[in-house]
Amino acid sequence: MGTAWRVPAAITGRLLFVAAVTCYLLGRLFEGSVAPAEVVVYGGTAAIGLEFLLSSWRDLWQRS
Repeated sequence: MGTAWRVPAAITGRLLFVAAVTCYLLGRLFEGSVAPAEVVVYGGTAAIGLEFLLSSWRDLWQRS
């Protein structure tokens, strides 16, 4: 049998944390009860979080 490839706990934890924060921010945006300044800040932060998740997800599978 081949060796199993495991994802380090630090990478998994980082991805889960960024995913949770991004989901929270997107939820606040779609809820509609935020001020215009918050829309800009939350939207920008969520966009950066989504970009991080996409690039990390691709990088994670390229190592295998």
